[in-house]
Amino acid sequence: MRVLAGRYELTAFVGRGGMGEVWAGRDRVIDRHVAVKLLPHNQGDPSGAELFFREARTAGGLNHRGVVTVHDMGQDPADGTLFLVMEYIEGRDLAAVLRQDGTPPVADAVGWAAQGAAALAAAHAAGIVHRDLKPANLMLTTGGEIKILDFGIARYMAASDKSSKVMGTLAYMAPERFDEQSGDARSDLYAFGCVLHELLTGSTPFEATGPVAMMTAHLNKAPAAPGTLRADVPAALDALILSLLAKSPQDRPASASEVHDALRALHVPAAAPVTPLPLDVADLPAEPPAGFGPSPDPLHSLATETAAAPPPGPPRPIATAKAEDPVATKEEDSKPPQHPSRRQALWLGLGAAAVVAAGTTAALLSRDGNHGTPSAGPGSNTGAPSGGKPSPGPRGWRFEAKTVLPTPPVLSSGTLRFTDGYTIYGLDALTGTEQAQVKFTREVGELTVADGMLYFGDSDGTLHARSGSERWTFAAGDYIPGRPAVARERVFFGSKDGKVYCLDTNSGREVWNFPTGDKVFCAPTVAEGTVYIGVAGTEPGLYALDAVNGARRWAFREGGQYFKTAAVADGLVFATANDDSLYAVDAATGTKKWSVSLKRGADTDSWFRPSPPVVASGTVFVGGGDKSLHALDAKTGTKKWTYDINGPFIPSTPTVADGRVYVADLEDMYGTVYALDATDGFQKWTVRTGAKVHAQNRWNAPLVANGLVYVTNENGVVAINATSGDLPA
Repeated sequence: MRVLAGRYELTAFVGRGGMGEVWAGRDRVIDRHVAVKLLPHNQGDPSGAELFFREARTAGGLNHRGVVTVHDMGQDPADGTLFLVMEYIEGRDLAAVLRQDGTPPVADAVGWAAQGAAALAAAHAAGIVHRDLKPANLMLTTGGEIKILDFGIARYMAASDKSSKVMGTLAYMAPERFDEQSGDARSDLYAFGCVLHELLTGSTPFEATGPVAMMTAHLNKAPAAPGTLRADVPAALDALILSLLAKSPQDRPASASEVHDALRALHVPAAAPVTPLPLDVADLPAEPPAGFGPSPDPLHSLATETAAAPPPGPPRPIATAKAEDPVATKEEDSKPPQHPSRRQALWLGLGAAAVVAAGTTAALLSRDGNHGTPSAGPGSNTGAPSGGKPSPGPRGWRFEAKTVLPTPPVLSSGTLRFTDGYTIYGLDALTGTEQAQVKFTREVGELTVADGMLYFGDSDGTLHARSGSERWTFAAGDYIPGRPAVARERVFFGSKDGKVYCLDTNSGREVWNFPTGDKVFCAPTVAEGTVYIGVAGTEPGLYALDAVNGARRWAFREGGQYFKTAAVADGLVFATANDDSLYAVDAATGTKKWSVSLKRGADTDSWFRPSPPVVASGTVFVGGGDKSLHALDAKTGTKKWTYDINGPFIPSTPTVADGRVYVADLEDMYGTVYALDATDGFQKWTVRTGAKVHAQNRWNAPLVANGLVYVTNENGVVAINATSGDLPA
């Protein structure tokens, strides 16, 4: 096995093209998959190596989600081979897409082009010209993003090839390039117009039988508008493409930014998606929480922006199934996730490739499958509630999915989403009918839905943002245990790497990070322009950070480790520590107002006791280490009532809705749920869900909506009638 620089193993030959060889590789130092490109070099020409390193360093300085990242570069002393080490990406280049799938819908072509134009604008702003744009150098990832390959290589290859001063692919070259001009940003725009023409029509602007005829066509022939070959191309798109293909650079659009804006301004009807069904919808209300302060100017720009995903079409008929039932129609689809074939992994374009985001495509079910449906109706046996007769209202249901560690579900636009650890399910919230599922190769953390996007971390430390497909990912330094928080086009989360992160929700770009000095397990709370988050380890405490710039406002150190999410109300921050106490702290200064011990006798401190607090109507509800649920006055800490079942009882995070408090017993093997009157703690009903809600996840909490109480347990999800406690057997 060949090893470059003592670090990069070349594990599999992928292909050879005009710009050298591409190999799949492994970085021995940090144990990650990489793509390695080997470029030919004449050792007798030191100036060539100097040009290569100069160009590669310049291109490697690009930091944009639409440009493939260059990790490293070097030269093999054995034979002088120059190499680039780049991120490994799963997907196909657009040449392969056209060859295998044919021309895409106009909306897809426009969306891809807008993403490419944004990346091109970032490169041009940095003074970098590509010089060889073509479909084979545009990568469509499995997450639906466009990434441009091979920045900084074309100029080196042109200089090293003494037989030709013209570098590039003739079918996409601007007329001025044939006059031995190196080309500038406007030459890239001409090539970009050729690519967009081919995406829409399946052919480049000019057909020719040889190189001379092709050059003549670029110089003298007028291109046909794509709309003359395809009826659904809008006139405005025709006009844009023809302007890109202008013979004179001065007649083309002024910049890639201008092209991006023109593409985003187009109104192109989107074709209904086939797969996957969206895990989220784009028409959710975008109102942020009150009190975050004035809306900041957008920090994202063309350099970090991607095209909006087309709105989802009408859902196709689907059936419900248990999660362990087969969902694939082909035998190979039921196998564990594997690495993509070489044809699927960018290699046909001989470009670089990056660690794949965990998701795979969703598996959909049709109504003619032999799968069961979720049961519904009044409860009996273990599902029968105690206290009261069944009352009218929504019927409960169950959805079965063996779950690694139950986490709270989320709800938006009638769809309930939850994860069993490696699959995210989308269910009809009223019936439990499965609408979609997406499988992942890494364990999925808690979910957050906001502004039409689904956010979650995984066990590899990657934060995902999805809207039907992967919109972007961000790699933190370690596992992301808590639920992300979203406010004012920012997503906030903590990682076990000890940092609190703030990202732009549109692009995934890091706005700031704050190093706490130790591990962060809980989800942040954002209120009044401040991020409140607990820290555990050797530097524990409750931190308040400026939401705009990440500056620390204060740190509250009393109480030991802070594993749980804080609550904020009426100028106070409420947080529980592992000394089994609840603390009320002034939100502005970090000064303690009061504290209450929730410990019973000589019980030792515990990371999962007490629960995170919840505040409603001037009352703090919290589960204590004393195995009771407490209601306390938010201003003074005075206890209003305590609920204790006189047995093993570890309350989950409570949920307050419609004058009731809903809480699950995390210790109980039957997953018992209690409904209590929020005013006096009087029990309204109790019901067994049939499986453990799990003591190891104190963050788990019931979700109340649509007259139902949704609870995840080790067997999946149950929906309970909120009024009566009715649950199907």
